[in-house]
Amino acid sequence: MTAHAYAPTRTELRRAPKAQAAPARKVLAEVPLLAILVVQALLSLRFVHSLGIDHGDESTYIYGGHQLIRELFHGGGSPYYETWFSGAPILYPIVAAMLDHVGGLTLVREFSLACLLGATTLLYLTGRRIFGYWTGLTAAGMFVALGITQRLGVLATFDAPSLLFLAAAAYAAVRGAAGSRWLLMAPPLLVIANALKYPSVVFDPVVIALGALQLRDAGWRRVALRGAALAAATGILAAIALFLTGTAYWHGILYTTLDRQGGAQASFGLNNSMPARAVIDMSWSWIGVVVVSGALALVVALAQRRERANVWLLALLIVAGLLVTAEGIRLQTDQSMNKHDDFGAWFTCIAAGYALARGAELCRRWVARLPFIIIALSVVVWTGIHYAAGPGAPARDGLFNAGEGQSLTAATQQYQFLAPWIREDPSGHYLIGGLASYLVLYSDHLSVPWSQWVDDLYIKYPVPGRGGDWQGKSGLVCGGPGQPAASSPGCSYLDGTAGFEAAIRAHAFAVVSLLGNHDWTNLDTAILYTVESTPGYVQISEVNYSPTFIYAPDYPAWERANPALAAAVGATAKKS
Repeated sequence: MTAHAYAPTRTELRRAPKAQAAPARKVLAEVPLLAILVVQALLSLRFVHSLGIDHGDESTYIYGGHQLIRELFHGGGSPYYETWFSGAPILYPIVAAMLDHVGGLTLVREFSLACLLGATTLLYLTGRRIFGYWTGLTAAGMFVALGITQRLGVLATFDAPSLLFLAAAAYAAVRGAAGSRWLLMAPPLLVIANALKYPSVVFDPVVIALGALQLRDAGWRRVALRGAALAAATGILAAIALFLTGTAYWHGILYTTLDRQGGAQASFGLNNSMPARAVIDMSWSWIGVVVVSGALALVVALAQRRERANVWLLALLIVAGLLVTAEGIRLQTDQSMNKHDDFGAWFTCIAAGYALARGAELCRRWVARLPFIIIALSVVVWTGIHYAAGPGAPARDGLFNAGEGQSLTAATQQYQFLAPWIREDPSGHYLIGGLASYLVLYSDHLSVPWSQWVDDLYIKYPVPGRGGDWQGKSGLVCGGPGQPAASSPGCSYLDGTAGFEAAIRAHAFAVVSLLGNHDWTNLDTAILYTVESTPGYVQISEVNYSPTFIYAPDYPAWERANPALAAAVGATAKKS
């Protein structure tokens, strides 16, 4: 038998080039996304060496991570960060500290950028999964155009990794529309996002509803069942995590998130009196364009009968963008809204992408698609220009008060005079106020254990002779809100105003500085009055109306350099 070579038919020959071109087309389809990610990286990297107002938070978390690692290897007691950090200290702070050890603050900020690039990619994939390619692409472009997105990409805080995991949970919920294993990933991803940043829990119902509404064509009964299943799974996993971590974490969640009005705000004496109109104006300046575009999506969906099935889903995405504003109105503050609004914008950008590019998805011919593509591209570019020059620009909206291009060294010069005083008395205790507190430790790389450091928001002062110590391991705490009175018997520690007053009058602090205070809270006022009226403390500087004092007897070199002033201080101390 003679073997004959196989000859393809004419039909197969016509199909072969198309089959070979299919992978190439898929690759080319992702080029616009790659361009968006490159633009995002460039826009954020403009600010990677600038110092913004949140650098106080950045240094707090990085320093906290270093202290936790130090405790792990060398002991020294727990810093109790789990009771007041707004995210689990065993997660992001430790990762941030390790990155800082390798590449400093720049590398930690670049890690945040990597997380935001991942969130943008997941936004594209989620939008494409729900409404098609052009919607996903436009949604990603709108998200990158926002000033708060560009800013979040260079902040070394909990927010960027939390948003990444929240985005992954949303994508898994949408991808699991057919009941695949993707759906099982949504609850654990949500719990991780919440553990990284506790306030992200407000978006859990959005992700759960997003997953449930993928079955909207199958009837509301199946939608409700899926929603209940996702909610139950997420709740059980969160309960297990809380049980394993202990009551300290639950206290931290209450303190920073669930009971924020009566917890942290009341303890710190912060003034929450921002009117609702001001809160709305702030949010509008950051994400107003996205919200308006999202609202337009409802008009588009209602205008066409075949698109009305998407109305509930679009409404959910728009509501997500308003949740942070609603919470700000309830608390009468815009605190952290400049970060949290980006979480809501991530969802609302999908609705905005629908409004701008859904027409391109429904048209079959390229000629018909072009007008919609041009409109979407124009709006995205205009949004980017608006937030680059308008009130939502990262360097102009109060988010980067140090200014675009200002170096870390230049921005921290006002704090650097404190470092020599701390190095001169390395075994002392220090009270350093507000945003300067951990910034001084971090930027000057001072090797000061957490137990020697107090800021102007919280103190746990060990009353001499009552069995307590500065590590605060055990004993009754008194003096603070909801605690026994400072005069109560058996108090090992004093909190709040009573704690600060007792510590200063006992000369417990070698340095007391209100540089970087929290806008003169009640505690700041009490600290200043007490230190000014306590003999032995002398003012050495005043920067931006914020004074710094030292306890003169702790600094023999200063007394030798200032004999007359030292004698006067000593005489005052003897009279008292």
